[in-house]
Amino acid sequence: MSAPAPPVEDMIVELTRACDHDCLHCYNVWKNRAPYPPAPELGTAGLLELLGRVVEQEGLTHITLSGGEPLLRQDLPLLVDWLAARRLGITLVTNGRLLTAAAIERLGARRVGVWELPLLAVDRAVHDRLSGRAGAFDRATEAMADLKLAGATVVGVFVMTRLNLPQLSQVMELATALGLDGLMLNRFNPGGRGAEHVELLQSSPAELAAAFSVAERRSAALGLPLAVGVPVPPCLVDPAGLTRLDFGACSAGTAHAYYTLDPGGRLRPCNHSPTILGDLRLESFAALRAAPAMQAFRAARPALCAACRLADSCQGGCKAAAEVCCGSASAPDPFLAAFAAQRRRL
Repeated sequence: MSAPAPPVEDMIVELTRACDHDCLHCYNVWKNRAPYPPAPELGTAGLLELLGRVVEQEGLTHITLSGGEPLLRQDLPLLVDWLAARRLGITLVTNGRLLTAAAIERLGARRVGVWELPLLAVDRAVHDRLSGRAGAFDRATEAMADLKLAGATVVGVFVMTRLNLPQLSQVMELATALGLDGLMLNRFNPGGRGAEHVELLQSSPAELAAAFSVAERRSAALGLPLAVGVPVPPCLVDPAGLTRLDFGACSAGTAHAYYTLDPGGRLRPCNHSPTILGDLRLESFAALRAAPAMQAFRAARPALCAACRLADSCQGGCKAAAEVCCGSASAPDPFLAAFAAQRRRL
């Protein structure tokens, strides 16, 4: 008999499939080659009823609001009010296009614990190309400046691709100049629309290692906190000496799992995975966490990693990306598969 799942601290809530950007690296599951089952988006009352039940049952302490673009939901201020009134921590992931000073005032800059906005380059053309929308760089940086003026905590998100890696040092300088509270370094992780652009966007292990070394040095000089938000297999990129970078692994099934509620009320193991565990309107969170689909996802490991002493902690990188791109969570992460010949023995 398997041990009971630990309590869940956080949940990602995808408020809408709608988005006003079309990022080259977008991993949203409804943009996968395999169709994601459609469902009507929950209205305000339905969403709040569901969230209230999950918060009560699970004792959640934090909610991450995502999408799509969450600011396209007209009821977003009401949702933020509801969460804040229950003293839940809130992270809001937005591209910043609609985040005017007036919108910030309506939402309450300090009621949202952390605002996450993309900072993909210092070159407008590169940032806008990755974002799929002209003017994206200007709107994101203006929103960041307005948020900091309002006293908000703001984290930039730098998706590490072949197109923007040469600008990392300058991006860190810009993040510091904007007064950002940190920068997330997320390696490109194919899924959704991003799976169509692997050759264009995926960096090599050597390129990532060089970028992480730059990040380590510049972080110390600038005093800029960094986080690595997507698993990086240590057999491909050696984390030794990178003391300012926190390299995590897949957290599926743990207290730190990224369980994700889709816009129609279905629960998934994480925001990258297309696996639907069930409908939270019909089943409890605890029941879906214990479901066979979740147990299979949690246990999945690539055969390629069977002899590695870090197999259980590393789990072969991102199993959701393997699921999307290779058809199985037990397949190697596409990054690991592409550069398997370069693995170090661990």
